Amino acid sequence: MESDETTIGGTQMAAPATTMVTLRVLYEPERAGARPAMPLGEERFAVGRSRSHAQLTLQDPRASRRHAIFMATGPERARVEDVSSNGTFVNGERISGSAELGDGDLVRVGDSFLLVRVTSTHPARDARITSLTGMHDSMRALRHTILSVAPTEAKVLIIGETGTGKELVARAIHEHSGRRGRFVAVNCGAIPESLAESQLFGHVAGAFTGARSAHEGFMRAADGGTLFLDEIGELSPILQPKLLRALEDRTVTPVGSTEAVPIDIRLVAATHRDLLDEVDEGRFRGDLYARIAGYLVRTVPLRHRREDILPLLDESLPEGAPPLAPDLVEALLLHRFRFNVRELKEIVTQLAIDGAGAPRLTRAMIAARLEQPEPSEPPVSARRSVPPAEDKRPIPTREELEALVAVHGGNVSRIARELRRSRRQIYRYLERYGLSVG
Repeated sequence: MESDETTIGGTQMAAPATTMVTLRVLYEPERAGARPAMPLGEERFAVGRSRSHAQLTLQDPRASRRHAIFMATGPERARVEDVSSNGTFVNGERISGSAELGDGDLVRVGDSFLLVRVTSTHPARDARITSLTGMHDSMRALRHTILSVAPTEAKVLIIGETGTGKELVARAIHEHSGRRGRFVAVNCGAIPESLAESQLFGHVAGAFTGARSAHEGFMRAADGGTLFLDEIGELSPILQPKLLRALEDRTVTPVGSTEAVPIDIRLVAATHRDLLDEVDEGRFRGDLYARIAGYLVRTVPLRHRREDILPLLDESLPEGAPPLAPDLVEALLLHRFRFNVRELKEIVTQLAIDGAGAPRLTRAMIAARLEQPEPSEPPVSARRSVPPAEDKRPIPTREELEALVAVHGGNVSRIARELRRSRRQIYRYLERYGLSVG
């Protein structure tokens, strides 16, 4: 039983009363699509290609008739035992006899891939938003959150890594808000500082050299609709107090004019930065942060949603594309996707070009895009508490650590395995960023 609280998709939720370990088949060489997740119990659960030898039958000629035995060892733990002739692999490493499993571990049986997930016995509520697909619990919660916050007037701040779909979230909020005006997206990092005030608030004719005609600006263009300020952490310090005044007064004063114009906008902002750190360092105004962060929504990195990788790939590949080879499937499921869905789409482009006319899409086609050497995380039973060369690994950002706390329900052991760090180091990071796991 657990009683902590966690934030998923921006919604404060009580932690589930109970959790269970599930097993989901992500890929079989002779069967298309993933299967529903199956709960694991304390009884031995056999996986293989023979109906008479296994409870879960795989359509995989390389799997043994009875290949591996799975069994839950607790509400958040499981064990896999190899009983095959050609081995069972966990996160790319062949196990010796058996291995402990935790949330997010990838198990290879023959040429099939299975995902271990710790989930609530009471799944997160979901909603239908066609632009935001995904089976992971964080996506279900995100879709439900969007439908909950969209009809309100709350200003929303979306926090997440690059490529995690922050603009898609903003557009979905606008589409379900009922507002009749336009959705206007502005990349704050791409506005030249000398033109920033004019582009945001507009200008009158003759306001400056080259201003031959009046320009309404982004804020007035969004009147009656939604203004999306992407990468708001890049906004010029000179412009920040003027934006704050416009939001407080609900008016804008075009450059070259002394007359304030009333506006009715819904503000949605996004950032990949830790804006509170920016406030502490004096690079972002605290009063502006308080104004834009009425409701926080966090997007989850793709590497924490392994069950969503292959469906997203399949959606993006051209119709009639060759099937995926198992080595490509494994490489994709173990890849860290530093740039998330944006990086996945780049991989799709390369596969579509290099795979045209090929019998199968293979790992070799995207080898240059993968980490070298290819990382293989050892099974839990073989992991060391402090990985070698740990200090050379990049320090996780606050956003990444917060996402891990949400995804793993505050379980420090699972966060440590995900980052391949010691538990002690994770506690140091949590203390450094002022985060709590309950």
